[in-house]
Amino acid sequence: MNQGFTLIELVVVISIVAITVSLVLPRVWYWQRQARIGHLNYARGAVHSSAPLIHSALLARNGAADAAPCAGGGIADNRIEGRGTVCTEQGLVQTLNGYPASIAPGSAGAPGILGAAGIGTGFSATAAELRAEGYEVRVAAGVTTISRADAPAPAQCSFSYAESLVARTAASISPSVIAGC
Repeated sequence: MNQGFTLIELVVVISIVAITVSLVLPRVWYWQRQARIGHLNYARGAVHSSAPLIHSALLARNGAADAAPCAGGGIADNRIEGRGTVCTEQGLVQTLNGYPASIAPGSAGAPGILGAAGIGTGFSATAAELRAEGYEVRVAAGVTTISRADAPAPAQCSFSYAESLVARTAASISPSVIAGC
């Protein structure tokens, strides 16, 4: 009559499971890192393509204010120099010198580069909504830094958007830093 497993059988099964886990776990960590890098590069690509699109729209409108209200309300002034606004399909976007401005998430008024790029669940996403999407956003002195909140070292899994501080000068976007992803 066999009433269970012997100690040797249990040790063999546990050893097989441990070896399997030790082989699979590093691969899963690698996949998670690659996913974080992919999300970061998606956000960078969205920022990289939306900034010149906003600038093109302003140049095409030649500084003339819109006649009709924008989606969500407000009329864009389409200023190419200084602070202004531009109308997009989602609503007004704040600009500085013809490019999207660096506006902190959840700030009153129209969003800046985050809204223009469509980062987050809503057009004017709050910091909590961005965090739920896995992004951490810091805005200081005209620079928006977007990082992966779920990275082991978020500061080393990020890129920055610096708004245009001088008229007729493009905004700049740093390369992605992925050392801490």
